[in-house]
Amino acid sequence: MSKFKHFAIYCHSEKSIDQFLNMLKSGGNESFPDLSKMQVLEFSDAVLKDFVADDHKHGNSLLAEDGRSLQSYSSGEKRKALLSYLLSKDPEWLLVKDIFDCLDVATVAKLKNDLQQRSSEMGVIQILNRKEDLLDFINFVCIENGDKLLPISAEEFRKRAIENSNFRADLPESTSKFQVPEILFSLKSVSVAHFNKPILNNISWEVKKGEFWRLSGPNGSGKTTILDMVFGDNPKAYGTDLQIFGKQKGSGESVWEIKKKIGYFTPGMDQLFSRRDTVLHMLVGGLNDSVGLYQKPTFSQKKLAGEWLKLIGLEHKADHVYYKLPLLEKRLILIARAMIKNPPLLILDEPTTGLDDRSAAVMIELVNHIAKKNREMAIVYVAHRNEKGLEPDRELQLKPSQNGSTSEIK
Repeated sequence: MSKFKHFAIYCHSEKSIDQFLNMLKSGGNESFPDLSKMQVLEFSDAVLKDFVADDHKHGNSLLAEDGRSLQSYSSGEKRKALLSYLLSKDPEWLLVKDIFDCLDVATVAKLKNDLQQRSSEMGVIQILNRKEDLLDFINFVCIENGDKLLPISAEEFRKRAIENSNFRADLPESTSKFQVPEILFSLKSVSVAHFNKPILNNISWEVKKGEFWRLSGPNGSGKTTILDMVFGDNPKAYGTDLQIFGKQKGSGESVWEIKKKIGYFTPGMDQLFSRRDTVLHMLVGGLNDSVGLYQKPTFSQKKLAGEWLKLIGLEHKADHVYYKLPLLEKRLILIARAMIKNPPLLILDEPTTGLDDRSAAVMIELVNHIAKKNREMAIVYVAHRNEKGLEPDRELQLKPSQNGSTSEIK
């Protein structure tokens, strides 16, 4: 039996988390350990970004052991490398924050096993957003109770129900009309390698109007490569049998003409809007895929943006500064921004990353609602975890091998 009492923090407020951690590091109290004189190492995105920045500056990293740049690692590879490095330091306490975000099922299982094996030798403080991520050996969980954190048993925490939301209204009608063929994009026997490392092996996939697809696969299996080939300007797309909106990729249509017909979401888009853009201007900018507005929005544009805000329950936030909003509200607005131009194809890349259970459930419900209400548009939903409640019609699953990932359609 472990001599440590491990605990987790399940909290929506970063301020509350910081206050709680500062209390532990300054002496704790009768209910919590005194970490002021102990070695505490941290696993978090902030720490990982520091390692990546150091790698970019100096050309090497303590985390990279195979001669590769850390920047070339997939998100899962980076996280595994950071955890391995931290555990090699034999810390007295390890603080892990959202450790399983963006990771496939197999990688999550491995990291959980690594932490389980070390749980008798060190204390673990887990900060988490998702109930399913709670480590098996955690003894109790601190949850929000007013402006304080209340400890409850891990067993009681697992039994707690998750609140949900509802979207019922029809989708706002956009004036944007795109003429596209029945098959929006197709890959036929596409193989891709990067620095002589096979990534994709003989992938065939076609997405038609009205289809709702989930694209899945382990970290490094090639999901991002496929997205970059379809939506971005990945040179690997040229010379392959890839058709987008009825045209061969690279046959004359620019990447910007392609992007006009695609609504795109990724959590990293948050960083594009660090100015004092209002929520309304954010949405209107989605009509032209612009960051910021360079001319006064028309009455019809503001009306359409207002209708989308009403659908997601944020009409009262129209004049608020976007970057100051809570994370869930930002994500809902980014989905609405991707949808406002009524695109034939909507690509959602890990939309629930970093969200807690309730917020993730709201996002999933919105995506399902959009899929049911717009049967002319196709949706490609990219995810590592199997989100409860998601209702795709079909799934393309990538399966890694030494010769590159193959695919299976379910």
